[in-house]
Amino acid sequence: MKKLWLAAVVLFCWASGSYAEDFLNVSGKLHLRGVVPLHSESVMEYPSLLGQLKVDTKPSPLRFHMWLEGGWDGSVTLPVEDHSTLKFGDRVYQSTTPFLEFKELYGSYSTDWLEVRAGIQRFAWGRLDEYPVNDLLNPWDYSQFLRKPLEDRKIGVPSLSTRLSHDTWSLDAVWVPVFIPYRLPLSTERWSPLNQMVSRFNNLPVNFLTSDADIPSRNLASGAGGLRLSKTGVVDWSVNLFHGYDPRPVLKATRLIIAPVAGQVAVEPGAVADFHKMSSFGLDAAFVKGPWSLRAEAAYAVGRYFNTNLERWGYPAVPAFGVYPLAPNEHKSDSLDYGIGADYRVFEDCLLTMQAQQTVILDRPDSLYQQKFETIFWANLRNGFLNQRIITNLNAAYNPEHGGVMARGNVSYVLSDYWKVGVTAVGFWGPEQSLFGRYKTNDQVEVDLVFSW
Repeated sequence: MKKLWLAAVVLFCWASGSYAEDFLNVSGKLHLRGVVPLHSESVMEYPSLLGQLKVDTKPSPLRFHMWLEGGWDGSVTLPVEDHSTLKFGDRVYQSTTPFLEFKELYGSYSTDWLEVRAGIQRFAWGRLDEYPVNDLLNPWDYSQFLRKPLEDRKIGVPSLSTRLSHDTWSLDAVWVPVFIPYRLPLSTERWSPLNQMVSRFNNLPVNFLTSDADIPSRNLASGAGGLRLSKTGVVDWSVNLFHGYDPRPVLKATRLIIAPVAGQVAVEPGAVADFHKMSSFGLDAAFVKGPWSLRAEAAYAVGRYFNTNLERWGYPAVPAFGVYPLAPNEHKSDSLDYGIGADYRVFEDCLLTMQAQQTVILDRPDSLYQQKFETIFWANLRNGFLNQRIITNLNAAYNPEHGGVMARGNVSYVLSDYWKVGVTAVGFWGPEQSLFGRYKTNDQVEVDLVFSW
């Protein structure tokens, strides 16, 4: 099967290049990326090569769209755990390199008032950056969390979508017939959420084992759906409904196993991905006033699950050989998420973006690490120089409840119509369980060389 997929991709790419001028628009990018860790305890990472190929048929009522990614992922712990080159939506842990993945692959039919799409799709509902609270149809890939932009985190889902439009009104309906899980990195990889537990074994020859999650049955009952009613005008606004499995990760504690195996220490962390259905009702709006662009959204979720404080899971303070049953670590509660963002054009090539958002856990016990209110402030200053040949971005985020901070700076230089080079530095601070503090050993400098066509 793998060889058939590869042969089909190669044949399609050849055909695209041969006949693109007749009926296809073809574009692509190659990223050569290297990471220099700045922390002595950080997990090392190999250089990565990422290729992106986008293909679209010329405008007509019937259209085809493909976005294919592939390459060598240097963040994967070798030897790889998954030997399938093509990534499918059937597993949480997909540490694969080299790899291929269809981010999008669909056909569509459109008229003046109707558009229908079928295939692998990604959606963009909501108004906020980084964490749009109504954007629930696509699960995220957390294997390089906070390093990737929002668009690259989204996993395409097989789906059927329709849009009905009349004047300034539109109605979107989406059906995702089968469940697609979010993705997590292995416990030994750079962006693992379990790096606090893993760090206790830093001085031992440890072989960490990873148990994949029990994926819900792949039938119609495990699907998801959403409705979005929108109105454009002086104020653009939308009403959103969603029902399906929560795409945000929750871990279920089982049992910690530490055992000697072939001269090493085998460790089963005892935390597996878990999935729970939920419903969400949300609103969002945006408008422009002079140099300002204002955005806001809110969502009330029924039946979300949250993890308790890691200290209550039952991990031993001093690891020793044995089997340790872990305590129940999930709590169910309704929640309210809301936020507001503002973009201000300082001058022609300079844009300031500010955002504040908050999560309210309505039934919060003392066992949760989160506060009843969890707040994140974001700010980004983007500036262009020399007719946009040099682009700089300065970004900062702050979580006041725990004192967590992330700071990121990027500068990119356009070498020619085809080549661009960029350098990004990022740092994290805060308590070990906070959103940013859990990655505080991941301070890094990243260099990215991009070829586009």
